[in-house]
Amino acid sequence: MTNHMTAQELSAVLRSWEHRFGVRVVGFGHGSLYLSVAAQPTDARQARVLAAEHYLSCPDVFYEDPDLDWSTYHEELMQHREWRFWWD
Repeated sequence: MTNHMTAQELSAVLRSWEHRFGVRVVGFGHGSLYLSVAAQPTDARQARVLAAEHYLSCPDVFYEDPDLDWSTYHEELMQHREWRFWWD
């Protein structure tokens, strides 16, 4: 699925997010992954760390989504209950 991370590495990241944020895989497709989030980050520092993890896991999202603003992405993570990733 990813073009720079092994399946084992992605699995480890997802397990960490499952433990910390209650994420569940709710869908996937060719190069896409959809997660539900049970417990969003609760403070800005935690959200900034998570934003960096998102970037390291899937930089394509940040390069290809013109509406995504890196400076406020962490704030969005504190509100959204779903995360979408895709890899080219």
